[in-house]
Amino acid sequence: MRMPMSLFAVSALLFVFGLGFVVVGAREARRAPAAAAPLAAAAVPPIASTKQIMQAIVTPTSTAIFQSVQTNVTLKGTEEIFPKTDDEWALLGAQAAALGEAGRLLMAEGHAIDRGDWIKMSQGMIDAAQLTLKAVANKNPEDVLAAGEMVNTSCDNCHERYTRQ
Repeated sequence: MRMPMSLFAVSALLFVFGLGFVVVGAREARRAPAAAAPLAAAAVPPIASTKQIMQAIVTPTSTAIFQSVQTNVTLKGTEEIFPKTDDEWALLGAQAAALGEAGRLLMAEGHAIDRGDWIKMSQGMIDAAQLTLKAVANKNPEDVLAAGEMVNTSCDNCHERYTRQ
């Protein structure tokens, strides 16, 4: 009689411990996503220098924005220049997007000179690029002109604070 009773006791204990492991496992499974929530981006060393980003991305894209809307007065008359076709608007939008992404690159570890003014000025470039994208979406040359002024201001402020090298 003793054997069946001890077998029953061992089985009951295993059952209770098994339930305990299931409950604890379920609680930990619910906590795991919160603990692993947004994973930090892997530290990836920069490829381009800040100067290269300026030369290869910022200068050509900001120049394209500045030159996309113009009024030229000559002896032959007044010429209004602005994107006219869907392809021209799309190209201007791509240039504005690249300028915004350059602003994000300049905020990244390895490019950010400091975490104060540099970040604010890079954000100013991003904001100007987003304003340009909005003007492009609306196909509004006057808004592109205003956004271009904001791009210019963000560049001037940064170059005034940080000496070009």
